Amino acid sequence: MGIALLRLIPKRPFLLTVAYSFAFGISSPIGVGIGIAIDATTEGKVADWMYAISMGIACGVFVYVAIHHLISKGFKPQKDSYFDTPFFKFLAVLLGVGVIAVVMIWD
Repeated sequence: MGIALLRLIPKRPFLLTVAYSFAFGISSPIGVGIGIAIDATTEGKVADWMYAISMGIACGVFVYVAIHHLISKGFKPQKDSYFDTPFFKFLAVLLGVGVIAVVMIWD
């Protein structure tokens, strides 16, 4: 994360980059702790709704990051490729969402 921040804005102060990287690194364990607390204290329909909402947010973030950061500007092929077109990128995202949807049905 720190390297990505420095590449995006190279004149960013080092301590600010360290602070952002630390905040990013600590957010995952805090989120896991909140999820464990919610899971341990809810039952029945409330637990089902909480699970559905949190999985919807998580999958939405995954799709957002895939489309906006990785596909649109993050990946630049070394050589020209027949498959490096918006159509095939859209098809790849659609296939990924479909696979996630099928896996979530089995869950």
